[in-house]
Amino acid sequence: MGIADRGDLPMCAPHTASYFRIEREIEINGIFADIRHFGWNEGSRALYEPNSYYLDFSLGPRCPNSRFFRTANELADPPGDVVFLPKGGEFATWSEPGEHSLLCLTFANERAEELFEDERIADLAPCLDVQSVSIRQGLARLANELRHPGFGQAILLESMALLLAVELCRHFQKSGSPGDAGSGQMPIWRLQRVRDRIEADLGTDLSVSCLAAEIRTSPRHLIRTFRATTGETLTGYIAKRRIARAQEQLRDDAMMIKVIAGNCGFQSPAAFSAAFRRATGLTPREYRERSISCTPSFDMTS
Repeated sequence: MGIADRGDLPMCAPHTASYFRIEREIEINGIFADIRHFGWNEGSRALYEPNSYYLDFSLGPRCPNSRFFRTANELADPPGDVVFLPKGGEFATWSEPGEHSLLCLTFANERAEELFEDERIADLAPCLDVQSVSIRQGLARLANELRHPGFGQAILLESMALLLAVELCRHFQKSGSPGDAGSGQMPIWRLQRVRDRIEADLGTDLSVSCLAAEIRTSPRHLIRTFRATTGETLTGYIAKRRIARAQEQLRDDAMMIKVIAGNCGFQSPAAFSAAFRRATGLTPREYRERSISCTPSFDMTS
């Protein structure tokens, strides 16, 4: 069991901060913990993109006007003592001048990730005020152990962090939030990111694994939550979007059908024609002819 004090930990550090200091940092089997002090000399807007499940505990008062954004222009309520952010998200913040002191935990540990991605928990959304006395007490004890290491610290810290992961998942399961826990649905921000990636890469060999990597989850979890959220399979949605893209491009008489086939991710014109006919009842050429014949013409000389 290894412990490392390193400067390359996935700390979700606020790169826009005017100053940033680590008091103590440690890594144990993919669980990263640090006590950090940072702040801003002037107001600053930033975007956090955690690459691991992230939990922090305020060791002092948070700056009251430093907030997360609920929408592009609307600030959320002030965060509480304990904040949880799932991996793979994008979280905009506004930071007023002042200092923060936090205990931060990030989980790249296999057992912890299995807990957070368990289907009984659904797809976790951010929680900016985790209301749990046991979690708060556990984080306070972990901070004390990090500052005052004793015998068996590695085993103790790993056990405490995994216990906090269990307590966190149970808290969300019991409270029914965040992320509509128990429904099996994914948060809207993750769904939109998957859809955006599909639209951007329809001309490529889209795989479930690459889409899962986009939102940093497992392929199995993505497939299950996508269907629970949208009512259709992920592969079915991709196929539908390929045909819709093809229909748009077929209305342009100047585009060659074989080019459209490639643009929409089909390996050959024959494969494109077969898939298009199954979906629409027409061949691509028949669809084009009907679309063009139905397009109104205008005499620009009259």
